[in-house]
Amino acid sequence: MVNILLVSHSYQLASGVAELVRQMAPSNSVKIDVAAGIGDDHQEIGTNAVEIMEKLNALHSPEGTLVLMDLGSAILSAEMALDMLDEEVKAQVRLCPAPFVEGAIAAGVQANMGSDLEAVYREAMSALLAKEQQLQPEASQEDQPAPPQVTGAEPTEDVIEIVLPVTNESGLHARPAALFAKTIGSHNAKVTVTNLTENKGPVTINGLIAVMLLAAKKGDVLKIQAEGEEKQEVIDALRQLFAENFGE
Repeated sequence: MVNILLVSHSYQLASGVAELVRQMAPSNSVKIDVAAGIGDDHQEIGTNAVEIMEKLNALHSPEGTLVLMDLGSAILSAEMALDMLDEEVKAQVRLCPAPFVEGAIAAGVQANMGSDLEAVYREAMSALLAKEQQLQPEASQEDQPAPPQVTGAEPTEDVIEIVLPVTNESGLHARPAALFAKTIGSHNAKVTVTNLTENKGPVTINGLIAVMLLAAKKGDVLKIQAEGEEKQEVIDALRQLFAENFGE
């Protein structure tokens, strides 16, 4: 799986974000590490290109490593670290300008779904869409590329459908949204969801951000459609998730 490196001026900040990612994407397969702070105990503010280089070497895998950085000089340090890497390792590293917190969480969930480096990068880059839609819906629609959407299909032998209410007290917030996306990603099926209550969608669910775009709160009714080889299996798994309130 794709690994993730968080580069920050603050060790406490990077460690906190890493902990958030691990909660959203619990997996022993996705490695999440930090290169943050300077000094013997990493308590001073700053970044260290040599440490970043060492962390990238340790995280090296054929699937690649995504690097997120908090501020401008962290970018400079990350670029210096790239220049110190062997070409084989460097080729598998992608520096990502996504927002540090939201991008890291989105990337972690996507990596946990087994996506490749390019897909993880794209998901991180779209991490602000849900927040922008909630706080500035008109601006986000005008200024941002539209999220992946499809025309809802009528139920047929090739498309099966269920309609389920959201019963979680806090709706589909980050943790259940991540579980929703991971469940879909683990099946060979295409799933689209419409929030019938809020008239949002249909949205093709290919990661955390797509789920968050539905802005599903408690009481909202979702129409879920699936097609593909494992359409029945994914519908059954989602029905079970909703019945169990996503473990909450």
